[in-house]
Amino acid sequence: MLPVLTHALWRRRVSLAWWALAVAGTCVLLAVAYPTVRDNNELDKTFAHLPPGVEALLGLSGGNRLSSPAGYLDSQFFANILPVMLLVFAIGLAAWSVAGDETAGSLELLLANPISRTRVALARLGALILLLAGLAAVCTLALIALAPATGMNNGVSATHLAAATVADSLFALTFATVAFAVGATTGNRPAALGTAAALAVAGYVLEGLSQQVHALHPVGAVNPWRWLLAGDPLRHGLTWHTWLPPITVTLIVAVAALPRLARRDLH
Repeated sequence: MLPVLTHALWRRRVSLAWWALAVAGTCVLLAVAYPTVRDNNELDKTFAHLPPGVEALLGLSGGNRLSSPAGYLDSQFFANILPVMLLVFAIGLAAWSVAGDETAGSLELLLANPISRTRVALARLGALILLLAGLAAVCTLALIALAPATGMNNGVSATHLAAATVADSLFALTFATVAFAVGATTGNRPAALGTAAALAVAGYVLEGLSQQVHALHPVGAVNPWRWLLAGDPLRHGLTWHTWLPPITVTLIVAVAALPRLARRDLH
């Protein structure tokens, strides 16, 4: 499996480099903009009257103020920009892992070697996790390096910055695994992309509605957006509510897709 994994990493090296540059650039813009928000009490008063659903989606629930480092980072980055960037990266990579390579006609060449489909799928899934972890590491290091110069480290430790990035990565991995599973079971890359993206968007809308419609609130317990936003890892660290559900879903969905891949005819 190791040669398959390293080959997948090598094939995506250029893509990872560009994404790392984009994430690091976004962190720079975030840090440069913070001094304009810091200690702005008028801005805090404006955002204090937002509906509960909007506060939850922005990561401002629980007494977070926009002008504070934690409130700023949550509302401007960890609750929206970073999850979306990681979602696009991870879902696209997951859809390529099996279905994209199958559509290109290169998967059958790999499977002509003495290695099972299950091992190839697991190696590709491992490459997805490592690439996502690499992108998360770039983000964490960039924020840790930039925070002292702008005051974003006031009350926010490097450990909690890392925890928030890990939480976003696990969140993205949950939907990426759906794309991986759909691609592995159908061989259809557009279906893999569409299914995972639709679930991510639907979950976001549902999380906003569940904060205002009491009947929908219990549904949030199975919503990855709730796992990410309610845990608030930037203030509380990486609690089990943040990491256990996404890892559990990832394992279940990935394992469920392997038997179908092993039995079906490749396109």
